[in-house]
Amino acid sequence: MGRRARLVLGLLAAVDAIPDLGVIYAASGRLHVLMATESARPLKSHLVHIHTQTEDDHATCERLRDGQKWWSCVDVTRGEHRAAQLWRHLAKYTSAESECRRLHGDAPNRILKIVAIAAAPFKRNVFLDADTVPCFDLATLYTQLRATEERGLLDLYDVLFVPARESVPRAPARLASWARAPAWVESNGGVIFWRRTPETARLFHRWLASYCRGGDDLAHFNGGDQHILSREVLSAVQRDRLLVYHLLPIWNYRSWRRHFSNKQECCSSASVTEELRPLPIYIDHGCRKPRDYVKRTGNASWFLGEGG
Repeated sequence: MGRRARLVLGLLAAVDAIPDLGVIYAASGRLHVLMATESARPLKSHLVHIHTQTEDDHATCERLRDGQKWWSCVDVTRGEHRAAQLWRHLAKYTSAESECRRLHGDAPNRILKIVAIAAAPFKRNVFLDADTVPCFDLATLYTQLRATEERGLLDLYDVLFVPARESVPRAPARLASWARAPAWVESNGGVIFWRRTPETARLFHRWLASYCRGGDDLAHFNGGDQHILSREVLSAVQRDRLLVYHLLPIWNYRSWRRHFSNKQECCSSASVTEELRPLPIYIDHGCRKPRDYVKRTGNASWFLGEGG
């Protein structure tokens, strides 16, 4: 067997070895690591990676793992895994001395998130913010993404987004950098589904590069990355023919906004009008307060950063 044939077979074997569907988190600080692990539990999948960028956060993630080990703790600053390799490769953005990390106080966390997404090792991937609450396990969520009996939405499209809850663009009109088609929907960056394709790889790398070129623009968005993602998606559709689909809001629900008293349980779509057949919620976002997460730990001060 020739060298070229062996190389092709090796690449095919590597592709076959990639797990089919996995979930990605990025967490900075003990509280957010706790939130990410709580979000991961309902998924009931071993293909969950929680990315951190400090030794303390990684240790917290490992400490919170139970006997079933529903998630893997991934330190992007150490090791030879895909995320660590990409972190080193993108040192001009990720290193402690990089200008990008100093653009905004939240920039290091945003960089971690984008690198974690770009380094996702699975064929089909889900990114969830740490403060999300999946309402079903991962297998059930995936079955609900079916477009036909034979094919799912991730077989037909490169990336699935949920529109941002804001109906009006938040950027000041004078910001030329926020030029986009008026009818284009801003995509929320807290829940993303995608396939590993050359098109999505380019999208995520351009997202990071554009974020790090954000400069003063980031101040208008409090260091956020969502507006830059939406702009890059629009460019990728035109440049790379990226196939994008927008899911219904029930895939990134805000039950705390609908239940203003914030007394309803997460994943509850019953409204004050007592609808007879409320829609199911697949992923609830921000329905718990920090004190709800730390209450059961018995060590609230440690998770809130008040202890050593």
